[in-house]
Amino acid sequence: MKTRTCIIWILSVLAVLAWVAGAHAQRAGDMDSGSILRHYLISNGPKGPIHGGESAVTDMILMDDGWVYGSTEATWGANACHLFRTDGEESQHVINVTEEIPGQPKVSDMDIGPKGELIGVTTTYDEVFDDEKNTYEGGHLFSYSIETEAFIDYGVMVAGQGINCVAADTLHTRIYGVTYPSGHLFAYDYSTRNVKDFGEVMTPWRVKDLGRVSWRGVPKVLMIDDAGTVYFSTYMDVKNKRMGGRIFRLAYGDEKPVFTGAVVPTQKGMDDDPVYENTIASAIKAMDGGFWCGTSVDGFLFKFYPSTSTVINKGKAFQYWNLRSLAYGGDGRLYMLGGRDYDNSWLLCYDTMTGSIDCLGWPTHTTQMGVICRDKEGKILMAENLRNSYIWVYGPSGRLGIQGEAIIQRSGAGGEVRQP
Repeated sequence: MKTRTCIIWILSVLAVLAWVAGAHAQRAGDMDSGSILRHYLISNGPKGPIHGGESAVTDMILMDDGWVYGSTEATWGANACHLFRTDGEESQHVINVTEEIPGQPKVSDMDIGPKGELIGVTTTYDEVFDDEKNTYEGGHLFSYSIETEAFIDYGVMVAGQGINCVAADTLHTRIYGVTYPSGHLFAYDYSTRNVKDFGEVMTPWRVKDLGRVSWRGVPKVLMIDDAGTVYFSTYMDVKNKRMGGRIFRLAYGDEKPVFTGAVVPTQKGMDDDPVYENTIASAIKAMDGGFWCGTSVDGFLFKFYPSTSTVINKGKAFQYWNLRSLAYGGDGRLYMLGGRDYDNSWLLCYDTMTGSIDCLGWPTHTTQMGVICRDKEGKILMAENLRNSYIWVYGPSGRLGIQGEAIIQRSGAGGEVRQP
């Protein structure tokens, strides 16, 4: 009996080990062989312009000169943020933003300005906002000319507040932004240099989760249509209950945002605790005037048509949440970066012609990425948001012919760009 019991025990252990190995294999998530062409560091080492701890990427945009420009934030005790550029082969330092604007550790978002220049906004960390002795002056709006290399600081937009996201209305030479953590929508007029505050779009609430403090309800993305109307998603109070994922708009000349009636798709009965937020985490303009959008809670892909306030849910392709960045590839397909903010990230692909969604996997099981962007050749650049961050270059064989909807690109939280 003892021998039989021992054999059964051994077989049980082997079965468990086999299951663990199989589960690990299912979790490996490796991309197709050869699809990752290369990866390279953004930081330049202790003597370089971008030190370790200063290379966590926050945004990337393909500009008209053929370079992808990126922004960073300081992590792990560092204090400087930068602009860099890459051609998909190497990374080059552009400017130390913190040297130009002291006290700003993070470029939170970028877009393309009314004159084709790069515009960006800065912020600081939740721990600073939560400190009663906080002396943070406020987030700045700035521009950088890729032609003249001129850097212009337009100053603090709202005293003591960071800036969460930014978008340019090139028709009216206006820059829109949302402050953090107060959640105010504002506009900066290029011609008059005036700042207009449209007020609080939703009262954010302070949440402490796993020791981390944050303020929920602040819009992550701004979308602007061809008429200069700005759209965003946030919460609204319905019968004393916070209802998430409501899409609002502010037309040029209006004094207050209004609810469009459109609601971000969500999985009913899941994650209804106030610690979770249901909102648009990423957006990119489509050829037909709509916007492709990714959600934060469930990782749904949907299309939003501003002209009719219509939402068309395309579903989801992986079991996690947070479609945090979108970019068109050279093959016309829509590439999506999914995964939690501080966890391994997945690359997904949506064929806008057939409606097919594929989960392509991840470069490695430890890769933690913040944003993706298309380079001038149509390859997908995936940038990490770690202390020493890499850019991973994804280029599937035979899929780089321009087709589909690849007319206008908007990387995750970044800006629009005309393809060269």
